[in-house]
Order: sequence, then structure tokens, then C-alpha cells
Amino acid sequence: MAEAFVSAVVGEAVSKAASVAVEMISLGWGFKDEIQRLENSLEMVGAFLQDAEGKQKQMNSVKLWLEGLRDVAYEAGEVLDEITYEFLRRKVEVGVQMWRKLRDLPSTVIFRHNMANRVKDILNSLDHLNKKAKDYGLQQLAIDQRIFIPSNVETVSFLDDSNIVGRKNDVSKVVDMLVSPQDDRTVSVVPIVAMAGIGKTTLARLVYNDVDVERRFDVRFWVCVSADFNVKRILREMLEHFKGTSIPQNLNALTAKLKGKIEQAKRGNEQIKYLLVLDDVWNVEQWDELMWCLEGVNKNRGNKVIVTTRIEDVALKVETLPNQRHQPGKLKDEECWSIIQEKARGDSPISPSLVLIGEDIAKQCHGVPLAAKVIGGTMRKIEKSRGAWLKIQKSDGIRLIVC
Repeated sequence: MAEAFVSAVVGEAVSKAASVAVEMISLGWGFKDEIQRLENSLEMVGAFLQDAEGKQKQMNSVKLWLEGLRDVAYEAGEVLDEITYEFLRRKVEVGVQMWRKLRDLPSTVIFRHNMANRVKDILNSLDHLNKKAKDYGLQQLAIDQRIFIPSNVETVSFLDDSNIVGRKNDVSKVVDMLVSPQDDRTVSVVPIVAMAGIGKTTLARLVYNDVDVERRFDVRFWVCVSADFNVKRILREMLEHFKGTSIPQNLNALTAKLKGKIEQAKRGNEQIKYLLVLDDVWNVEQWDELMWCLEGVNKNRGNKVIVTTRIEDVALKVETLPNQRHQPGKLKDEECWSIIQEKARGDSPISPSLVLIGEDIAKQCHGVPLAAKVIGGTMRKIEKSRGAWLKIQKSDGIRLIVC
């Protein structure tokens, strides 16, 4: 049964890759071949899963292999989510036809380059896993497609606020930090730090689109940073927010032009303010240089930066004050059960006789939303019977997801 859970994680990444590849072809992006290879590689490595399920109890190395595949699939899903979000963000901001014309702008090219490098790293990891599987004597077996390929993959589900569970208090706390009149700094930073799967990016997007935040800040920027923390790239992506703007190459010119554009965006407030979200930050080697630039583009007090990260040292480096950070809590058991029900229900209701089993399965998610989503998606594809659900309840596959 552990194999089924990892299959769900891998399967979701496969479906996302297929969707992204189609979009890349329509927009003429340059590394669609790598995305299609990613889809194929995930499927190929996933073919070892059934055999791995039977051997993991006898071979600890196979158990570690399963955990490694899970982690790589998570990483693939995150990268594909970033690419998908970028598609949607730029379509909304400049329109599909205009984006096709602007796809060779420096910031777009840099984003594509960074994503292509991350995809290549994932492909290398999958090649390594493939080799290890063969070393362990695992066999590539036929896959039950009902389990492996999720029928309800939502590659853009993070944009639908109506399906988000248990984050109202988190949103309220972060919004309060952003709009607090007591902070008189030019630029203040609010880190959102938590483990993978908790929903840091989802929380940041909810805050970014909050009515009070929209009212407070004249200009809002969103930059997906990931492993490549580059000051020029961040400033370029901020400047690209303003449609039809040429992008300088020099750092001082970038700062000066961004300052001018921000000043022009004033909506009648006494002092113009901006909000910048830096999503998925892994290192901050150039942090001091970035802060110097951010303070230079607007001298008014009250500008804010949100940094999402899973790394505590990053949060410590960027936070303005010790109490100006947020760590999203884990969901309550009943909130995980709500997610599982939504995913598992499908077209038929869940029998009352299954509720107690389902609630216990939800407890085993340990408050991790991604685990509830993956488990619920797996349960959607199996028989809604006590026997089938008891197998999931007793499986160590849930632990494999949340650990």
C-alpha cells in the first residue's frame, strides 16, 4: 500500500508535466523536450513501484529508495507548479498574445533558464534512482493506471481560494504584520517558514490577494526565487510588472527605473508603498545587496517583503524583528479529514460506516495538507469499502508521505 501513496505523488507530477508540456508548445518555450523527458522518466521509475512494495520490508535500502523517489516527485511537482503559476500570472498581466511577443524579455529568459536547470537536476536524480532500482534487482512491472495517474489533478488548484482549508487565522496574522502602523522602517521583512507540504506559497498568495493588503499597497510584486537568488533577476521581474517597460542591464539603472515606475503608480495615498513576495527562497548570499536596492527604489516608510522558505537559517537572516515572522501551524485532524473527504468522495457519497476509519487516516496525516491531498486522491481511486479503507489505515505509506 505504501507503493500506492508514492504512486499518487509521482502520478500527480506526471500529469502536471503533461499539462505544462502542452502549454510550452503553444507558447514556444525552449525546454519542452526536458519537460516531456521528465514525464517519461517519472513514469519509467514509477514502474518499479509495485516490486519495491514487496521488497521494502526485507531490504531497508529499497525503503530508502521509495523515500528518495517521493522527495524527487515532490520537487518536480513544486517546479511544475512554479512554471504553471508563471504562465497564468503573465497571461493575466499582459495577455496571451502580448506575452508571446514578450517571451524573449531578459526576465522571461532568465526564468526559463532557471527552471530548465532545476528540471535537469531532477532528471539527474531520476536517472540515479533508476540505476539504484536496477542495482537492487527491482523489476519494472505493469502499473495499475487507476492508481498511478490521478484523475483529479489540479495543476492550478492553488489559485482557487474556495478549496483552501484552515488558513484564515494564518492569513489574518500575516496581514496584521504587513499593515501594522507601528513599524516605521523603510523596508520590513516578514518570513513565512515551514516544512515542505504545509502550504507556505498558498498562504502567501492568500495574503497577497487579501483586500486589506490590496488597499494598503499601491504596487505588489511576486517573484519565484528558488535556488537562484540573483538581485538583478529579482529587480528585472519586479520591473516587468509594469507593462511595456524596457529592462536595463545595469544594476543602478534597474534600481533607478524601478524607483521611477513605483513613484508613477501612486494612487492618492500620502506615501506610496510596495509589497514584494519572494517565494521559495533557498539561499540569501546577496541579501544585503538586495535590501540596499529595495530601500533605494522607495524611501517612504512602510514597504514590506514576504519571504517564503523551508530553511530556518534563511528566515533568521532576512527577518526584521524576532516577532515579525510567521510559521504556519499544522492543520487540525478534522481539517485534514475535510480535505480527504473532498478528494476521496468523487461522484458518490462516503458511507457513514467509513467515517471513523477516515478520521483515523486523517490523524495519520499529522496536519500536513499535502499528505491529506495525496491520500484523498489515492482513496478516490479505490473501492469505498471497509476492507479497502482499512488497508490504507494500517499502511505505512502515510508515514512515507509525511516524514
